[in-house]
Amino acid sequence: MFEIGSYVAYRSEGVCVISDIRAETFGAPNNSELYYILTPVRHTQSTLFVPVKNENLTSQMRALLSADEINQMAAEIRGQKLSLPAESRARNNLFKEILSRGDRAELAVLALSLSEKIDEILARGKKPGTTETNAFHRATKMLYEEFEITTNISSAEQIVEFLKGNVTLGEKA
Repeated sequence: MFEIGSYVAYRSEGVCVISDIRAETFGAPNNSELYYILTPVRHTQSTLFVPVKNENLTSQMRALLSADEINQMAAEIRGQKLSLPAESRARNNLFKEILSRGDRAELAVLALSLSEKIDEILARGKKPGTTETNAFHRATKMLYEEFEITTNISSAEQIVEFLKGNVTLGEKA
């Protein structure tokens, strides 16, 4: 069980702080249930209610990784490349699926693959498509939001350089 004040990564919502754990009654007046009350770090006006007993939803709440764990994950995914479907609708659906799961390793592979694809397109003097550009920015933003809490990463732009092995990552001072 998570504690009040803990930071968690929650699905595509990004990093949230557990602001409370309390009983709530939604629907039936005599049916109270215990909820994690999550406040997204980037959208403090939002509140998410996650039933403590709902294993499907609570399994999507992940403790933030330490700098060592992030370095290990990055080492494991380096060299992996996402196979991008040729058809744009299929690519868009793939991007949406990966982004909605919020899995760090998948997001990292997506960011690296799209960075390479965007660089190739720019090298040919063309403009990358909005689907790829938007997915790339969302993936790097999601990774940055989590990594900035525990590490010395200071911008979303550093994420790809770190994942490529060009920037060293350490614990936040």
